[in-house]
Amino acid sequence: QLDEAAITAPFDGLVASVDADEGDSVSAVTTIVHLIDPTSMELSAEVDEIDIAEVKLGQRVIIEVDALPAQQFEGVVTLLGSLPIEEAGLVIYEVKIGFDVPPDLELKVGMSATADIIIQQRDNVLLVPERAIERDSQGNAVVKVMVDEQIEERSVVTGISDGYQTEIVSGLHEGETIAIELRVKTQPSVPGLMF
Repeated sequence: QLDEAAITAPFDGLVASVDADEGDSVSAVTTIVHLIDPTSMELSAEVDEIDIAEVKLGQRVIIEVDALPAQQFEGVVTLLGSLPIEEAGLVIYEVKIGFDVPPDLELKVGMSATADIIIQQRDNVLLVPERAIERDSQGNAVVKVMVDEQIEERSVVTGISDGYQTEIVSGLHEGETIAIELRVKTQPSVPGLMF
């Protein structure tokens, strides 16, 4: 009957721990062996309630591990937690991210990591610094542009932004020079322009 009692692991891996010895009494829920697949890992991340609505299954994720600063990993969102977790007055949701690990890399279970979930992505776009975009009296986006050595205010249509760089959909062309107002600390404080 021992042949019928053999348990076969569903994947190749490494035995991380053995939690039972020969002769121990175990139940159906007792963990006997903890087996890990070192080529495929899962990152458990916490996402704030403000951002969770934009996170979707299958979204691309860039992962950085504190112990391996020169290495980046690419993964995908595999699970979105439905129940909120409250920590220090903040409401967060658990997100699982699956990613493959190249062979011979010393990545260990339990290492600290950060993840950037790619919500939107555009290729081949015109970008300007976020601080170059101002608002006119009607609330429309405008940028100061150098034209014939004069500064001209021009309406633009903006796209996505990461808070540092903003996509310009229309209103500017590649190669044009924009002016950014810059506060210079002097006595007294006076505004300056940077090109």
